[in-house]
Amino acid sequence: MCIIRGEVTVILNDKRILYGGGSAWADPNEQHDMLERLSISNVVIWANPFGKLGGALLPRITTLKEGLTIYNPGVNYLPVAWLSGLNERRRLLQVNLYLIERDFEPDLVWIDDKRAVLFAAYHGKKGALTLYYAHEDLDKTTSREERRQVANAVDVVLTPYSALYKKYREHTRQVFLLGGGNLFFAAEDCAGLMSEDEETSDDMLEKAYMDSLQQCLEEISSILEKEMAKKKRNW
Repeated sequence: MCIIRGEVTVILNDKRILYGGGSAWADPNEQHDMLERLSISNVVIWANPFGKLGGALLPRITTLKEGLTIYNPGVNYLPVAWLSGLNERRRLLQVNLYLIERDFEPDLVWIDDKRAVLFAAYHGKKGALTLYYAHEDLDKTTSREERRQVANAVDVVLTPYSALYKKYREHTRQVFLLGGGNLFFAAEDCAGLMSEDEETSDDMLEKAYMDSLQQCLEEISSILEKEMAKKKRNW
């Protein structure tokens, strides 16, 4: 369902969405803009990864606006690569305790990092639709076997990148290429829009980005509505 409010098209409605991926809110990519828009008519909790030593020691909760809350789990006291699995279990436990306090049972769990499959596995078993957003920056160090594990752990894989679509298509039929691979999210897409007039270029870049964002959200909305209905029927 899409709701028009002013000039903003709101995608989905009355859903509880948990982001449990590997991006911090302070390090934005297009997912931040998507989920911020989704928070207009849904309740979104964005769970940050653990912070670095020297950051906030204890969990912090920040309400950016109605419908959008950032949960910061605090410092990672065990910043060792071979303990990454343990750290993700710790983060999942912390986030789940917060969800219990909020009486928040997600309808949708959104991840974008191979290490966050625990979030998908846990909440998927409880009936939430689980989504993996394959982002080229976050997928650079992901192996073929790790992609297979991710594909098996989630209900759907979404990506605006043709190369990643092909890689995940090897492991699941539930992968969707957003915008036919032509959305304006990749840095190299900027080349064709640059001109000598810097102000004009900035306006063109912003318009191209917002148009791509809107198209992406409309596609995601259509996919998720169908997949949520399918999972509900089979639950």
